[in-house]
Amino acid sequence: MSEQNQRKRQRASTPEFQRRVSAASLSAIVNPDPTVLIPSPTFHSPAVESPPAHSPLRLEANLFGTRPVEDIVRVVADFMYTHMKDRTNIEIEGKLGRLVDKKSGQRVSLPVVSETALNDDKFTRFESNMTVQQHAMFNKLFNQRVDETRRPEFRGSRVEYRHTKEIDHFYRINGTRVRVTRNKETGEVLGVITKIKVADLNIYSPRTKLDIRITINEEQPLDMPDTEVHKHIMERHKDRLSYKQDLWSFDLTQVISPEHTVGPVNPYATGPPKTAPATTTHELELEVAHPEVWMAERAKVAANRPNNFHEITHIFLGNLKALAKRAI
Repeated sequence: MSEQNQRKRQRASTPEFQRRVSAASLSAIVNPDPTVLIPSPTFHSPAVESPPAHSPLRLEANLFGTRPVEDIVRVVADFMYTHMKDRTNIEIEGKLGRLVDKKSGQRVSLPVVSETALNDDKFTRFESNMTVQQHAMFNKLFNQRVDETRRPEFRGSRVEYRHTKEIDHFYRINGTRVRVTRNKETGEVLGVITKIKVADLNIYSPRTKLDIRITINEEQPLDMPDTEVHKHIMERHKDRLSYKQDLWSFDLTQVISPEHTVGPVNPYATGPPKTAPATTTHELELEVAHPEVWMAERAKVAANRPNNFHEITHIFLGNLKALAKRAI
């Protein structure tokens, strides 16, 4: 049997999900030596085989026969593993924007030359916003990928497109912030939730125009509030273009927030209440459309079973890095 036929038979015997995940990886990841000084709950890997004898340059992976994983991938994987545990109604997103110094209002400039995860954000804030020109460029880029993946010769996963217009109304009920989302055109209620922040991770990227923020939240469903008794304190209009592929939804959104009152109104205060001005932002988020798949892989890690947890992490982060590198 020829070598080509052997490869075809091996590919045919590989489960579709496993094959697709492996093919989508940006590079081969081999888990680090489990004896490294900084332990990681998500990486326990065997030694790496040396290149074949016919390779023009035959070098060992390193002195210990292992290939260390990129630190940034391990940091994100450990962050995910830690904060995904036992969560229900989980929302996982990666956002593109800018890490800004709270005092100066300018993008931070750290003494590093490559992407770096921050463990302290008390002096910075993340602005999930970009210019109109950047937004338009990403829109064009995604539309090109939709067309490319629809060609007959394309063999990967297609990119599907959807355009939605929604309006969010926010209520403060017994100290809980409640969000009611409706279809802007029909008025249909699409969801009533309260969002609970779990954790976030900021990644500074000095070689690109945009930085990265990874967030994990829980979106707990609630009953519809009585809108005759409770008046909304804020509203938000979302014009969204969603591009979906495999586990991911790439969401380009223009968000318009009209002027609104900030905080509770003091009945003894004189003069008008404090208000926040109207704002328009242009956002790009990568949402995990099927978090249950990632959660299932996490459970396999915890049970010490073969899994695709680090592969999914690598693809998720790789998508965000690839988008950041294309920002104008």
